Amino acid sequence: MDQVFTSHIRNIALLDHEGAGETTLLESMLHVTGSTRRMGHIDDHNTISDFDPDEKELEKSLYCSTINFSYKGLLFNCLDVPGSPDAIADAMTALHAVEAALICIDVTDGIKMNTRRMWRLASQRGIPRFIAMTKLDADNADFWQALETIQAEFGNRCIPLYLPNASGSSFTSVHSVLHDRDAVAEGAATYEKIVEAIVETDDDLMEAYLEGEEISEQQLLAALKDALLHGSLFPVMPTAAENVTGTVDLLDLLCSLTAAPEEIERIVYRDGEPVSVTDLDGFAAYVYRTESDEFAGRISYVRILSGSISTHDTFLNRRSGKHEKIGHIFRVVGKIQHDISKATAGDLVAMPRIDDMHACDVITDDNTDITIDEMNFPKPMVSMAIRPKTNKDGQKLGTALHEFATDDSTFHVQADSQTHDLIISGMSDMHLQLILNKLKRRYKVNVETSVPQVPYMETITGKVSGIEYTHKKQSGGAGQFGRVVIDMEPLARGKGYEFVDKIHGGVIDAVFRTSVDKGIQAAMAEGVLAGFPATDVRVTLSDGKTHSVDSKDIAFQVAGQKAFKLAFQACRPVLLEPIVKMEITTPQDHIGDIMGDLNSRRAQIFATNINGNNATIEAQAPLAEVQSYQAQLKSITSGEGSYIIELDHYDIVPAAIQKRILQSRTQDS
Repeated sequence: MDQVFTSHIRNIALLDHEGAGETTLLESMLHVTGSTRRMGHIDDHNTISDFDPDEKELEKSLYCSTINFSYKGLLFNCLDVPGSPDAIADAMTALHAVEAALICIDVTDGIKMNTRRMWRLASQRGIPRFIAMTKLDADNADFWQALETIQAEFGNRCIPLYLPNASGSSFTSVHSVLHDRDAVAEGAATYEKIVEAIVETDDDLMEAYLEGEEISEQQLLAALKDALLHGSLFPVMPTAAENVTGTVDLLDLLCSLTAAPEEIERIVYRDGEPVSVTDLDGFAAYVYRTESDEFAGRISYVRILSGSISTHDTFLNRRSGKHEKIGHIFRVVGKIQHDISKATAGDLVAMPRIDDMHACDVITDDNTDITIDEMNFPKPMVSMAIRPKTNKDGQKLGTALHEFATDDSTFHVQADSQTHDLIISGMSDMHLQLILNKLKRRYKVNVETSVPQVPYMETITGKVSGIEYTHKKQSGGAGQFGRVVIDMEPLARGKGYEFVDKIHGGVIDAVFRTSVDKGIQAAMAEGVLAGFPATDVRVTLSDGKTHSVDSKDIAFQVAGQKAFKLAFQACRPVLLEPIVKMEITTPQDHIGDIMGDLNSRRAQIFATNINGNNATIEAQAPLAEVQSYQAQLKSITSGEGSYIIELDHYDIVPAAIQKRILQSRTQDS
C-alpha cells in the first residue's frame, strides 16, 4: 500500500509494563493479517519488533519500533513501545504521533508501575485508550478477577466488549457482548451493564433507553466511539496472542472504534496562537523518533501533520533552520523498509540519511511556520563516569555520545571540569549499559567506567559586611591594581546568584564593576570549601578604589575572586546535597524490608499506597545514598521491584557527613 487516504489510516501505540506481551500480540496481528507467514517468538529471537542485537540477547523490547499492516481496507501504523520505565522518552514522543493507545495488561501479573504511568501519559494527551488482557490462556489466569483489578485501578468505565469462553488452558474463543450475548453464561448480565454504561454517555440514547426503546448495535457502537474520543469509556478485550485467540476480534474492534487522524483535533501553534492542523494549508510533520542503524545510517521516523511530501521534495527543519532534501520515504515494518513515493497527512513514515534531525523536531514547507507543545522529559538520575581506554577510542567517543543524546532525550552527557571525566546519565543502570553496548558494537569504542561524584554544592548560612581585598602587582612590566569591598548574605534555596552594584561617585569605573562580577562568578564555579560550585549567594559591591594607570579588567577580576572567597569563609559555609524524589513499586511482601533499607539511607517516607498485591512507596532521599539503589532494590525484591527517581531539591548536608566529605576531598587533593 503506497499512497493512502488520511481517512483510512489508524495510528496506535501499544503500551505496557515490561513482559506484559505487547510484542507477542503485535506478532499475532501481523500473522492473522497475512503480513507474515508465521509468528515470531521472543525466545526464538525472530520477532518483527525486536530486531536490535541487544533486544535479541535480552529477549525483550528496548526501543520503540514502527510496524504497519493492512486490514479490511485500513492501514494500521502500530508503535511497539517498550514496557521498561527506561523507555519513557519513546512513550512520550510516540503518544504525540498516534490517535489511540492499546494498553496491554498481563492477567497473571496484574497492573504494574509502568502500566499506570502509560495510562497517565495517554490520559494527559487525551488519547483514546483500549485495554488488551494478555495471556488469558495461562494456568492461573482468571478473566473476572483481572477485570475487577482493572476496574479498581482505572474505573468502572473500563468495559468488556468481548467475553472469553473460559480462562486458563480452556480459553479458546471470545464472544461479542453486543452481538453474541448469549454465547457465554455471563453474557446477558454483562450486556445490560455495557448498554447502561454506553447510553449514559449520550443524552438522546439515555432518554430512548429509559423509555424502553430498543437500542441497536450500530447506535451503541457510534455512541461508544464518541465516548472513547472523549475519554468516557475504555473497551477491554481478552486475548491469548500465542494461540492467536481474540486477535481477529481485537482487530475488528479497532477497525470499528479507532479514530482516523482527522477525527481527533490536534493543536499546533502559529505565531504563538493555537491552531488545528486541519486548518493548515501546507506541509508540516513531527519527528517522533530518530536512530542510527549501523547498516542503514541515520533514520528519522515522522508523523505527517498536514499536507503531503514526496521523494526529492525539500523541507525546512524549524529547529536547525536547515533545508533538507528527501531522497527516500519508507513505510517500515520493524527493520524492513518499503519505498513509497509520497506520504500524506496522518501517515507515519521513515526518512533515511538526514543527519541533523532530532526527536520532537518540526519540519515544514517554507510557508507553514508552526511549533508544537514542548515536552518535559524526566531528568536522568543514574550516572556513570567514563574515560576512553585509548586515544583512538577518545577520537570517536564524543561523536558517538552526541549521536546517542540526539536520539534519546533522557540520555545526557556532560564533562566534569574537576575530574575531566565524561559523565553519562540515564534512567537506570540498564539504560547506561545499553549505551556502552552500542558504543562497543557500533563504534568499536572501549571505555573505563566508575561511579561519578555526587554533584554537591556550597552555600552560606550567615552574612558579613565590609570584606575588602586589594590586588596589587608592581614587579616588572605594567602594574595591576584593583580594590573592592563587598557584603555577602545567603539567598533562598534555589535562587542561585545575585550581584548588587552599590557603587556611588565613580570610585570604581562601570567597566571594572563588571570585572568584579566576572571574578566572583569564577570563584563560585571553583568553590571555596571543597571545590564544589557555590550557589544561593547575594554579593553587594559597596566600595573600592581604582588607579588611573594600573587598574585593569584582570586586576578587578582577581580582586573580586579573592574578596568573595574571604567573605564566603566568614559566612558559615556548608555543603548542599541533591535530594531526590522516589516512587518505588514492590510486591507487598517486601514493604518492610524496603522501608527499613530506606531509613538506613537517610530517606523520608511520605506515603505507602496498597493496590492489590503491589505497593507504591513515595519517599525522598539524598542522591549520595541511592546512587546504587537499583542493585539493592533488585536484591531485596528478587528483581520484582522498580522505581522512578528525579531531582527534587538541594538541602544542607549533616555536619558529621560534611566533615567526612571534606576530609576525603583533602586526602584526594
